[in-house]
Amino acid sequence: MEPREYLGTNPPPAPSDFAAIEANYGFVLPDDYKAQLLQFNGGWLRGGSKFLQPTDESGNRPERRLRNFKSVRYGPSRVEAALANMRDELPEDLVPFASESGGDIFVLSVGPQDYGSIYYIAHESYTPPEYDYDEDTDESTPPAPLDYGTGVYFLAPSFTAFLNGLIAITPA
Repeated sequence: MEPREYLGTNPPPAPSDFAAIEANYGFVLPDDYKAQLLQFNGGWLRGGSKFLQPTDESGNRPERRLRNFKSVRYGPSRVEAALANMRDELPEDLVPFASESGGDIFVLSVGPQDYGSIYYIAHESYTPPEYDYDEDTDESTPPAPLDYGTGVYFLAPSFTAFLNGLIAITPA
């Protein structure tokens, strides 16, 4: 994959910035996500990008357009602010890390059953599940997508897989 240019990035966060988020919310951010923030803290890809969602029950592969990545510590669109603002709306193990131009969000799981998995939340149809899912997990089984409610769509098993799946938007 050809390297893409990031625009609108911020200075890299310090390890203490990650530690503060993790201590405040009681989770550990995946290493591949932290590595991305150290290289490109926030911003967007020149020309834009999209991710093709895995095929749904109807045989469709919806495009999910990425507007910008949230940053840590610096900038107007920060992970810390998104966590604080959305804590009552999202399951505690989902971390907002990027936005789509229509207001939908991309989230990263820090839960034990699907740690590191990436999901897309369509805010118009989002309804949280009415149950608490079992957070006990068997370490020998690979992470599997969870049902986080209506309007939440599994995209990738890791942040790296998500980045590798981003497609440049080409002008028509």
